[in-house]
Amino acid sequence: MSNEKNIIAQIEAYIRQGGGEYGGWYIGLAHNPIDPITEAFRLHKVQNQRFTYIETISPQAAKAVSDHFLNVCGTDGNLSDIDTSRPCRAIYIYKKAANLILSESAISA
Repeated sequence: MSNEKNIIAQIEAYIRQGGGEYGGWYIGLAHNPIDPITEAFRLHKVQNQRFTYIETISPQAAKAVSDHFLNVCGTDGNLSDIDTSRPCRAIYIYKKAANLILSESAISA
């Protein structure tokens, strides 16, 4: 099994275990997988929620897996804010907080 297929299977199992629809999950890339949860905005999102990360063999593998979940499965995420000057080999995923989802939709209304 390729690295990408193996990681996709791991993340799908993690989502099944955590429950909910794909859209209730956020996926992103990072150079250091701990960076996203140390930022105040992201810390608020993952506080008391399910969070994991997986390091891939290459930035290309990380992007392929993230693209699969964003474009095929419909998870939430934003790959446009990635620092392209540093290779992002880590994929992080977390279950979004229900109250945050409501807050975000209320803001955009």
